[in-house]
Amino acid sequence: MEKRKKSMWSVLNPLEWINAAFQLLAAIFGPLLRWLGMLAPPSTEGFENLTTADVDDAAELARKQEAAVDAITREMSPAEVVRAYAKADAAGRAEMNLSVLDAAGQDWLLRLSEEDLEKLGMSTTSACARSLEARKVLPTYAKAKPETEAPEILSTPSAEEIEEMKREFVAARYRELFHAPGVPNPDPRFIPATVY
Repeated sequence: MEKRKKSMWSVLNPLEWINAAFQLLAAIFGPLLRWLGMLAPPSTEGFENLTTADVDDAAELARKQEAAVDAITREMSPAEVVRAYAKADAAGRAEMNLSVLDAAGQDWLLRLSEEDLEKLGMSTTSACARSLEARKVLPTYAKAKPETEAPEILSTPSAEEIEEMKREFVAARYRELFHAPGVPNPDPRFIPATVY
């Protein structure tokens, strides 16, 4: 972080004089007070307590991960490398190993625009292989997978079915209105507003 330059007018500011005096006192007496144990040591909160074994384990793990990534990259075909490069984000592309491709293929791939890379990323591996051979973007997209659920088949009701539905509707409304003598209505919908 750059230190801000002070203007010439700050020399006339009395607060700057006081700040300079405190800095001078801290520079002179700070080490002496720390040596005597009067000043608190700097805060170590937020730091992990690491040992050399922890560092060695982390380095070994990083070496193994790097070797695994290199092995996977060596097993990938040039078309798979092109597709993986096209699908990756900018940070992933910067770290990607393109040694599987020849120099002309690497040059072609690195010169592609963002739009061309998106097309290659959405296309199939065989399309990436054709594009690499032709040195131009020839996208071919995978077919959409069919839905796993069978679609519901809607049928138009016949005239008899419509007539039966009407009869059931009228019978249900009739049963709502007229109950057997002495049986109260369990679901009264029409209650008279006036009481006589």
